[in-house]
Amino acid sequence: MRIGFNFHSDNFISGVEHYSLGLLRSLLDIDKTNEYIVFTNRPDLLTSYIGSQDNLTVRDCSFLKSRLHRIGWEHFRLPLLIKKEGFDILHCPHYICPAVKSSAAYIVTIHDTIAIDHPEWCKRTNAAYYRLFLKKSAKTASKVIAVSKFTAEKIAENFGVDRTKIEVVYPGIDTGTFNLHIDSQKQNQVRTKYNLPQDYILYSGNIEPKKNLLNLLKAFKLLRNNGCRHSLVIAGRRSWKSKEVFDFLHKEFKSGEVILAGYIDRADIGFVYKMADCLVFPSFCEGFGFPAVEAFACGVPVAASKAGILKETNPQSFTLLEPDDPAQMAESINRLLADHKLRELQIKTGITEAGKFNWHDCATRTLAIYREVLKTNG
Repeated sequence: MRIGFNFHSDNFISGVEHYSLGLLRSLLDIDKTNEYIVFTNRPDLLTSYIGSQDNLTVRDCSFLKSRLHRIGWEHFRLPLLIKKEGFDILHCPHYICPAVKSSAAYIVTIHDTIAIDHPEWCKRTNAAYYRLFLKKSAKTASKVIAVSKFTAEKIAENFGVDRTKIEVVYPGIDTGTFNLHIDSQKQNQVRTKYNLPQDYILYSGNIEPKKNLLNLLKAFKLLRNNGCRHSLVIAGRRSWKSKEVFDFLHKEFKSGEVILAGYIDRADIGFVYKMADCLVFPSFCEGFGFPAVEAFACGVPVAASKAGILKETNPQSFTLLEPDDPAQMAESINRLLADHKLRELQIKTGITEAGKFNWHDCATRTLAIYREVLKTNG
């Protein structure tokens, strides 16, 4: 098979990009027969993350200088290239496949339907784009890959897609980054690099509306008022519509109480997890939710809303947060910090849950979908 893979990224990679890179690297690990041709504006990421492979060809698309240019190219130029070069499959791992059909079968990964269900939690341009093309992509694709059962049901509900056309394939986590290994020297280097305090609660993710940072800060304020001496470390970049969060932060907290660590390098993030006393994951909504599973793998207890994949994991693996109730959030986080038996149970259960999410299984199932689609489409 000649398999096209359409991968694009900005300077800061997050969950969808990590999914694409992890899947592609594992596909190339298990499949030395089929040819993979990746169209990307970030060939440097593939070089650093995957390296050279005999059956991998990287097509440099860095000439696509704007989002509008990229969208036009994806919908109209890419299908012509696919047809001209005799591709069998085009996998689009970022929600949308071309509006124009080609001779190749399209497979699209849809990570969530938040832009349809809650457009207020998305940038207006993103919500408008997905309203125009997400349903069409789900209808046009030969197969739709969903990253969770919850997302699969939302796709079927929102777009009227036959449930048999949707395959649930869980992403994996990078065990080289997220694991139980302790390296004290490296941890000390990371602590110094990001100015991390000795005792801290960790939040990992972008700062944007669906992540619910304002209620988390309100809960943390209650914790501090009740004697908690931990700091809150926010590991992630400021995204959009976050002014209210930062206004509250600067008004209510003293220096050192909240640490804005910014975007953490991939080589460092596992150590930031391991040094935390717990991870908080208060999102209103998620398609999957990598940080919670990554914390499980690092042996870090988690306090989280029941969003994304946490709907499908053992409830003993995390302490439940009510995302609209800062007082309940504060009480639950405090209990998790203080109750050693609860922490031990969650860590043990979380490690077991993390083992269910591995890239080898993700790649094996995805490759089986490619073969099934090729056989069906002839």
